[in-house]
Amino acid sequence: MNVLDLPFNKVMLIKPSDMPDTILMLEDHERYQNHLGTVHASAQYALAEATSGEVLERNFGDWNGAYLPVVRRVDVKYKNPGKGRLFSTGFIDADSAIRAKKELAEKGRTLVDVVVKVVDEEKNVTFESRFTWFITKVKK
Repeated sequence: MNVLDLPFNKVMLIKPSDMPDTILMLEDHERYQNHLGTVHASAQYALAEATSGEVLERNFGDWNGAYLPVVRRVDVKYKNPGKGRLFSTGFIDADSAIRAKKELAEKGRTLVDVVVKVVDEEKNVTFESRFTWFITKVKK
């Protein structure tokens, strides 16, 4: 599944990043602004959540519907006002990915954390998060 094909992410106009070493992005648009003229917290969250899903896909590949991932828990810290275009980065710790793949194979379910940051064009961090995904084998 491509996270950019999800209806909500299409509404948000989230797209692949054109900044090196980042994953996804939001353009600078009035639709994302809050009452202070900076990027609304929920727009930043949407970008980060989409990024966590993209990182999950990149680490676990295409399951062809065999597994179902859903967000279980999220820890968020807003660091600086988001201004202009925003970009995301993310990763899964290598040891955690190995453990999660092993648990999926043995138990058919696992939890895995994806760390995501959102930055502006000057690479100032505006948002830091940890998305915990629950992944389970689809019962047929």
